[in-house]
Amino acid sequence: MRRCFVSPVDRVEKIRLADGSNKMEEKNCEMKSLAAYQRIRDMIITREKLPGTRLVISELEEELGIGKGPIREALMRLDRSGLVRNIPYKGAVVAESPRMREIEIIYEMRVKLETTLALEAMQNMDEQGIAKLESMLSEMQPGLDLQALYHLDRQFHSLIYEYSRLTHLCLVVDKLMESVDIFLVNRPRDDNDLARMHEQHAQILEAFKMKDETMLKDIFKQNIKNGLRLIKKVYSRFMFH
Repeated sequence: MRRCFVSPVDRVEKIRLADGSNKMEEKNCEMKSLAAYQRIRDMIITREKLPGTRLVISELEEELGIGKGPIREALMRLDRSGLVRNIPYKGAVVAESPRMREIEIIYEMRVKLETTLALEAMQNMDEQGIAKLESMLSEMQPGLDLQALYHLDRQFHSLIYEYSRLTHLCLVVDKLMESVDIFLVNRPRDDNDLARMHEQHAQILEAFKMKDETMLKDIFKQNIKNGLRLIKKVYSRFMFH
């Protein structure tokens, strides 16, 4: 019986193609998992899914049009973020929102961590980063709906924290932010508050351009504490109605 000869070059090419195919498949899975995570998170923070609601994978699969695997990974990530709890014999459930005292402590921690990350980011910020911040700020117009502004605000801060190169602290901050986002997204619209937020972001950008550490630290504190002030305005109505 005649054997088919496969040259070393062909063998390497087949391995390369198979490896490329596997990597593409992995990337697609990651993208689907991220999409599922973002969709379910948005359902929670907009109160489409209320605290105590069971998150059934088969129902989410039909609702989102995404497979079970990515949804399962998304629920695990949401569990780590504190937005979802995995309860034995019951499955994934939307977690209860934090109480006011816990929110106050979260904001104390955020002020310390996020000002540190911002100051570290200033040492590494480049022209490309400044350009991205400028682009985000130009989109962050007070006339947008609150959910769109929420996403832009998160992207603006996340980009700054990426430049700190302190990956583990960035993950801590991300988890702290997610635990209170539900209050900020669902607050009543106040154009004065939105104008103040836009002005503070403009000042943050200016501080980076000038490399003014004192200005950056002061504005960051104001911006973060402004979030706590907004939560206090809506907390009672949000929790008990």
